[in-house]
Amino acid sequence: MSEQCAIPSSFCMLFEGVKMLRLPALFFSCMLFFIIPFSSFAGERTIPVDVFIMIDKSTSMAEKGKFDSLNTWVCDTLISEMLITNDWITIWDFYEEPHELLTKTITGNSDRKEILKTVENIIPDGEYTDIGKALDAIQYALNKRGNNGRYKILLLLSDLQQDAPWTSKYRGKQESFQSPYLAEARMIKHDNWYEITLDMDIQDTVVKTTKELYNAIIDNANSPRVKTDKIIQ
Repeated sequence: MSEQCAIPSSFCMLFEGVKMLRLPALFFSCMLFFIIPFSSFAGERTIPVDVFIMIDKSTSMAEKGKFDSLNTWVCDTLISEMLITNDWITIWDFYEEPHELLTKTITGNSDRKEILKTVENIIPDGEYTDIGKALDAIQYALNKRGNNGRYKILLLLSDLQQDAPWTSKYRGKQESFQSPYLAEARMIKHDNWYEITLDMDIQDTVVKTTKELYNAIIDNANSPRVKTDKIIQ
C-alpha cells in the first residue's frame, strides 16, 4: 500500500504555509496542536499525525444507514486510504461507557490489518448512548497523549442520539446532543450518521489565535512570500 494518502487541500496549503512563513516560535508551537479536518481529502500527506477515533456502538446505530455505512467508511476510506505509516491511532467505542479498544503506531500492513479487525468486530448493541462521557474520554486521551509536536485529529462518529442513564452527569435523552465541544465542531453527514471533527480546546484563547493563523495561511496561500512575513495579531 502506498505510504502517501489523500488529504484536504486546506491541509496541504497549511503545511506549505508553515514552511514558507517565518512564524514566531509561540505561534508555530500553537500550530502543532490545530485540530485538522480529516475528510473530503485532496492532495497527498507525508507528515504523520495523531488520530483519535470514538465510535458510537449503541443500539440506535443498528438502524439502516448508520453502523453499516459507518463501518464501511471507516474501513474502506479512513483506515485503508487516509492513514499512513507512523500515524499514531487510538480507537474507542462507546455506549453507556467509553472503551479503549486499540492504541498503536502504524508501522506496516500488519498494524493496518489489526486496526481493520478491531473496527470490524464492533457490534452496535449498547443499551445506552452517553455522548457526554465519550467526549470526556476523548479529552482524557488527548491530555494523556500530551504535547508531542504532532497534529491531532479528533473524530466522533455517531448519530448524536443521546440516551444516557440516570447515573450519568449527562443523564437524559436528546435527539441531537448539545455540547460546548460540538458547538465549533465540523460535521459531515454520511447516510444517517455524522463524521464530527472536534476541537477540544474551544475554551482556550490560544486556539482562537491558532484558527486565525490557519485562516491567514489559507487566505494568503497563493501570495508571494517575503522574509518579512509576520502574523497579524
